[in-house]
Amino acid sequence: MLLMLALVIASLLVAQFKSRSDEPDTTTVLAAILTFGLGYMLWGDHKLLPASLAITMTALLYYREELHEVPHRLTRRDVSSFFQFAAVAFILLPVLPDETYGPYAVLNPYQTGWLVVLISAISLTGYVVLRLLGGKTGILVLGLLGGLVSTTATTLIYARYCRRQSGFTELSATIILLSHLTLFIRIGIVVAVLQLSLLRPMLPWLIAGFLAGLVYAVLMYRRLGGGSTQSELPELEVGNPAELKVAVGFAISFALVLLLVAWMNDVFSDTGVYIVAFLSGLTDVDAITVSNLRLYSLGNISASVALIAVVVAFVANLLFKLGIVVVVGGKALRAPVGKGFLLLVIGAVAGLGLSLLRV
Repeated sequence: MLLMLALVIASLLVAQFKSRSDEPDTTTVLAAILTFGLGYMLWGDHKLLPASLAITMTALLYYREELHEVPHRLTRRDVSSFFQFAAVAFILLPVLPDETYGPYAVLNPYQTGWLVVLISAISLTGYVVLRLLGGKTGILVLGLLGGLVSTTATTLIYARYCRRQSGFTELSATIILLSHLTLFIRIGIVVAVLQLSLLRPMLPWLIAGFLAGLVYAVLMYRRLGGGSTQSELPELEVGNPAELKVAVGFAISFALVLLLVAWMNDVFSDTGVYIVAFLSGLTDVDAITVSNLRLYSLGNISASVALIAVVVAFVANLLFKLGIVVVVGGKALRAPVGKGFLLLVIGAVAGLGLSLLRV
């Protein structure tokens, strides 16, 4: 039976060679070989794996024209960064020691490496999708993907755009606000992966803040008529988050913030944690979030302190971004973005009250 199946596939390939003047493409040959392999696996006792592979292969074949454009949308530097990310994730990470070092015994090389891979993977997902979509995306997708890669870069780019192009204030404000909605998504993913037990009490403030901002963003989008497309917008040029220097920078930032939080908690108790959360959150929410999750897992801080610290960092980050908007974008952009950020804060703080009740 297996031999007959092989002969049938071989006959089909030979027939195609004979009936066409040009040679079959590589995709056709590989698809035939994979089909034979999947058939062999199904003939045995395996069922789930070949079924999964068959679905994946079918999807790849269906979208192969779109996939042919991938090499043209990714630069050589992008590909190099992907290899660097893969090297960190699959070569360096497994050999890092899973032991604690340093003051307060909070530094763990393996945990730090794992956090670098996780945060980079989240940002890299948005970056790849953004590059592959190219000019085919609109305001909603652009804002969300831009925020997934870098809220700071997105805020800077469209604040400058608003200053240069009068009449595009609400357009820029909508994109900036949408980009900051992804902060809730990022925090939720990080908590779910690193400290699942905290996800349940985290959800009320994450959901409340997200919905408050989403309602305002949708209203602004509807006022625009929903007709603006990427062709009217400047291209969102952001750095590849998988670059090695970015990963190393985050690792150093995380280690420093972690040590600082541990020290401030030891000297000033919970107040010290909140002070560091505010100062660190001005420029980056990821480092302080994972630092608090790490200290919570070690028993250094309580769940309520970890929750409040993350919200404090989130609010501080919005204040910093609002400062960027005012300085770079001008007074016209201050009002719509300020109102949106205020709703995010109100939703997050109101949800925090519910979160603390669930701790």
